[in-house]
Amino acid sequence: MNKNTKLTLAELLKRKEQMLSAKKTKRTLDLYVKSIDATITIEEPTGALCRDANDMEPGEGDKYMCYECIKEPNLKSQEAQDAFGCADPMDIVECIFAPGEIPQIAIECMKLAGYMGGVEAVKN
Repeated sequence: MNKNTKLTLAELLKRKEQMLSAKKTKRTLDLYVKSIDATITIEEPTGALCRDANDMEPGEGDKYMCYECIKEPNLKSQEAQDAFGCADPMDIVECIFAPGEIPQIAIECMKLAGYMGGVEAVKN
C-alpha cells in the first residue's frame, strides 16, 4: 500500500495474520558508531520499555534504552562488565559510547518501535 491508499476493513482482515506475525518478530538494525569505528546491532524495544525509559531522569532513560536494546555487542555480559570495571551494569554504556552518541542510539531504538516517523499526515 502507498500513502494514498486507505486501509479498508476487508484489507485489514485479509492482512490480520501477517500483521500479528510481524508484531511477534522484533526488528533489528545495525548502526555505525563513529567513536568506536564499528557497527552495533540494536533491537526494537517494547512499548513498556519505551515508557519506562521516558519516565526516568534525563539521560538515565537514554542509557537504559541503550543497555536494553543493544544486542551486539552484548553489554549485559559479565565478562564485559568486569573488563570495564562497572559497579552498576548500565555504566558500561557510558564507558563505551561518547556522551552525544547515547541519545542518538536511544532515538534509533525508539524509531524501530514506531515512536518517531511511523505516522504522517496525508495531504488531500
